Amino acid sequence: MAYEKEVKQRILIKVEEMFFQFGYSKVTMEEIASVLSMSKKTLYKHFDNKEHILREIIREKKCEIETYVDKLIADNETEFITKLKNFLTFITAHFSKLSHPNIQDLVKSQPEAWNEIQEFRKNNAYNSFSKLINQGKESGVFREDFHSDVAVQLYFSAIHGMLNHQTLSQLPITTDQAYNDIIKILFEGILSEQGRKKYINSDLKSENNGELIL
Repeated sequence: MAYEKEVKQRILIKVEEMFFQFGYSKVTMEEIASVLSMSKKTLYKHFDNKEHILREIIREKKCEIETYVDKLIADNETEFITKLKNFLTFITAHFSKLSHPNIQDLVKSQPEAWNEIQEFRKNNAYNSFSKLINQGKESGVFREDFHSDVAVQLYFSAIHGMLNHQTLSQLPITTDQAYNDIIKILFEGILSEQGRKKYINSDLKSENNGELIL
């Protein structure tokens, strides 16, 4: 039983690599068997077809993400900032793969599987990040005068909008540099300390001028 599980896991890991490297539609069961140095009979013993392998890859990734995120959110011992950074790094490492050029092949070839991924990303990642935002407010790390859903939508919109091949090809930076800038801007802002003070003072002056006019 343990050996069978090991073989199945080896197939899933290698096929995931092949899907990303060549695209889902261009990979055949014959090629999979050849790359893994196993007979097609052995491959078909574990999986009915290529779609079956894809579904199993998606199922395992969903379980992996759910297990990690649930454990992270329930962790009351780790400092919140560390939890937040771990969450962002983990989620982005998984979902940034969805911006790979060959993913478009999956979108066209297996729209139902792609919709399943999108639905999971929306429900799981969004809800989990929203819980973390609220934890940050409760712990005093985040200010309270903003709606959590806005922060969640802003983060994922930035990730989806920036971490894709088309956008990154127009920027003189790597994916990691783009991600780091997104996080820095989202959580630290673009204003320097001096700029922040001037901005706040400018707001105060506007309010005072308004009062004087009234």
